Amino acid sequence: MNNLQLKLSGGLFLILLSGIFFDLTAQTDKRIEHIRKLYRETNEKIAEANENGEYSSVYLTEMVVNKNNGSYPAVGIFQTTYRFYYTYGDREKNPYPNRLLKIGIETKRSANIEKYEFLFNEKEQLVFYFEAENTPEKRIYFENELAIKAMLGDKNLEKNEVVKTSKSVLAEKRKLSLIFQSSLDY
Repeated sequence: MNNLQLKLSGGLFLILLSGIFFDLTAQTDKRIEHIRKLYRETNEKIAEANENGEYSSVYLTEMVVNKNNGSYPAVGIFQTTYRFYYTYGDREKNPYPNRLLKIGIETKRSANIEKYEFLFNEKEQLVFYFEAENTPEKRIYFENELAIKAMLGDKNLEKNEVVKTSKSVLAEKRKLSLIFQSSLDY
């Protein structure tokens, strides 16, 4: 190959590589947009349920830790509220509502308020995690419970941080899902 052919083939390779990268980015963006749409729709359903609960198909189980706001040693005022929003799943298998839509957690420690959200798809897979513990906020988007995008504020998290954080988030999701399922065993 002469120099011109090498340059042309190298340029072609770069064009193909950038096309593949653009396609992967576009696919990720579509998945993120789908998750954002699910988040908006779920929050609309929850807001409607809060307004007209007795006519809604979205249910709420709430668990409060330290309901009376007793002072904790070395912490002061401390209270955590867990909210499990759920609806009907496969009504052929189970006629009762049991499919998680979203888990919201709010912890109040003296002057600090921490918020966490876990959003689930129709298969009850975690698709979005939100954390407002410190500033900036943390967001992780999942597909098949694998992180596809993770952000701290407006910056992408580094790969090793994504792996570590997503493992922790998925472990917490499993624990919270068990608590939720236990609450339905009546």
